[in-house]
Amino acid sequence: MKKYKTLSFDTVVIGTGAAGYNAAIRLAENNVNAAIVTEGISCGTSRNTGSDKQTYYKLGLSGSAPDSVRAMAENLFSCGAVDGDTALCEAALSVRSFMRLCELGVEFPCNRYGEYVGYKTDHDPFARATSAGPLTSKYMTEVLEKRADELNIPVLNGFLAVEILKNKDGVCGLICLEKANGGFTAINCANIILATGGPAGIYADSVYPSCHNGSTGLAVAAG
Repeated sequence: MKKYKTLSFDTVVIGTGAAGYNAAIRLAENNVNAAIVTEGISCGTSRNTGSDKQTYYKLGLSGSAPDSVRAMAENLFSCGAVDGDTALCEAALSVRSFMRLCELGVEFPCNRYGEYVGYKTDHDPFARATSAGPLTSKYMTEVLEKRADELNIPVLNGFLAVEILKNKDGVCGLICLEKANGGFTAINCANIILATGGPAGIYADSVYPSCHNGSTGLAVAAG
């Protein structure tokens, strides 16, 4: 009978995009025993997509236009696609998250006075948008990966998460398929952060590379 390999962590983050790395870094910096599970470190939208001008949206940090956490939260909420408490949290932590990327080395445009200049993007009243160029999210992922390495955060590369395990109290673990050898690994954990983006591979034809994977089905299957 083939045995499972078993690992234990307080929290498992699934995904090695910008969101996944950032979540794992925050956990490690707060002394949480966390690990990252990924189908492939080099996969994902953060690292493999680009555009003429990738936009990073944050609270306004330049010029004379009056901006505030409340105003940004109301703008996010008004479109009807985000809960109010989530919108407020995103707005309140916007500057902190942005400045972390700057400190880690993402070269967002900054003027001689130290203002991180912005521009107006779609439906944006306060010039909150900024960009480090067509590969902004790639740069973000690279500096976050470097920081995760510095913190010695375990990264289980080539592990496909296939099932979230539950008990009466909620999440209790994760089953992964190790793609290199077809073996299974069971991970004991009290928390799972699903940082794999939105649904992927849902169209027969797509302009995105095949490395743009998603794990929405994991959450759906787990209820």
